[in-house]
Amino acid sequence: MFSRRSRTVLVITLLLSLSLACSITGGNETPPEVSSEDTIATSVAATISADQGGEDMTPTEYPTVHPTVTASAPEPNFRYAGVSFFFNPILADDLTAGVTPGDYEEDNPWWSTPEHRVFRFNNWVLSDAFHSSTIKVYPVADFKAINENVSNGLDALQLALDTHPADHAGLAMSDLFNAGQLYQSNIKYIDFQNGRGARWLAQYGQGYSSVGWPNLFYAYQGLTDDGLYYVSIILPVTHPYLPDVDIADLDDEFYENYGAYRDGIVAQLESESDNTFVPSLVLLDEIVASLRIGEN
Repeated sequence: MFSRRSRTVLVITLLLSLSLACSITGGNETPPEVSSEDTIATSVAATISADQGGEDMTPTEYPTVHPTVTASAPEPNFRYAGVSFFFNPILADDLTAGVTPGDYEEDNPWWSTPEHRVFRFNNWVLSDAFHSSTIKVYPVADFKAINENVSNGLDALQLALDTHPADHAGLAMSDLFNAGQLYQSNIKYIDFQNGRGARWLAQYGQGYSSVGWPNLFYAYQGLTDDGLYYVSIILPVTHPYLPDVDIADLDDEFYENYGAYRDGIVAQLESESDNTFVPSLVLLDEIVASLRIGEN
């Protein structure tokens, strides 16, 4: 479950808690080409690397991250194609950026996506997640023009950001298709440098399943203040309270009582400190708060 990066979390965390001087730089060097096998379909990319090493950690040892939290968002140390944010080497070995071409499907327009920027975290602190660790930035007008479902979703998101509805209507992953949101908790509205949005813990699927690793993820949906860009973030996350979903007994009783089961998980996870999650939600919120989105 844990990648090599997770073995260094506790060591790096101790250093972070002692000093704010530890930082990384990068993102401005000549970017390497992206492999044709990479899902980021582009001829350019930018990568920065994190240190490796640390002692072995067994899968049953969940690291708890207690970072030094400052009053303002950390300064961006990664920049590509008009997008900048803070990359923390605790979370991944490196970061790859690129541009994915648009894909319009006339027969199935709900699958259509415009050209967009993609940022991928490589060797995420939790390995073998169902979802890739990514930040995607889409042009709003282009997405709305070719995908009615996304257009409706972004309108609902805008309304949610304006009104903060008690039922959380509109807080959904507009760019996730062919699946429904089965779980949602730990909702928090977070502004980024030139926009606003909301984050939460989510799990999607085509049918009920137990909540937890490897399907649970940190979701963020936001819009720039000028309304030009939509940002969608997926970062896998877990918590020591949650069992591995593969060992759950999905019998008739589970399905019949799924609502009560889900509500119990919501209550438990919302009672936990952000720093008890793996990785810490504080670190993920820092990425969001540091984000600035401009023209391509």
